[in-house]
Amino acid sequence: MIKPADLLFVSNQHEGMDDAIVASTGNYVHVALVVDDRHIIDASPKYGVALRTLSDFLITSPQPDIFRPRITNQNQIVLKAKMFIGLPYNVSFYPEDKGMYCSEFITNVFKDTITFENQPLSFADGSQLISNYWQHYFNKLGVPAPVGQNGSNPTAMAKNEYLDFIGKLK
Repeated sequence: MIKPADLLFVSNQHEGMDDAIVASTGNYVHVALVVDDRHIIDASPKYGVALRTLSDFLITSPQPDIFRPRITNQNQIVLKAKMFIGLPYNVSFYPEDKGMYCSEFITNVFKDTITFENQPLSFADGSQLISNYWQHYFNKLGVPAPVGQNGSNPTAMAKNEYLDFIGKLK
């Protein structure tokens, strides 16, 4: 069912920062790239940008939604993604910081093939410009929240006109 360069979008698992992401940007909290029927590459706080087995990924991200990009260069996309393996996770979400967060990774992998529009980053929760969760998070990092900085998020990415929803991976 999955093919190389497909994207796996993960819904709220109610763990870690998932609830804060959902409150700020929408239902999807993570996105990964399919390498083949047994492997993915993603950017996560735990591993940075890493090649992982699909079975390992599904333990913490069960039943992701599959989106298929309307492209013809799937193998080139996978090769490009592999070039980012080993980068750290961008914990601050600032575009100039080293490393990448999940949707930043996907945006860079598809650069020149599909444009995922950057938008102002949001850390709100419906009642505050910066939710308590995010305020605590950025206080621990010792940096202000990058509210309004250009960035990306999985929910906005999934709405791209060049992605087709395929179904849930079970």
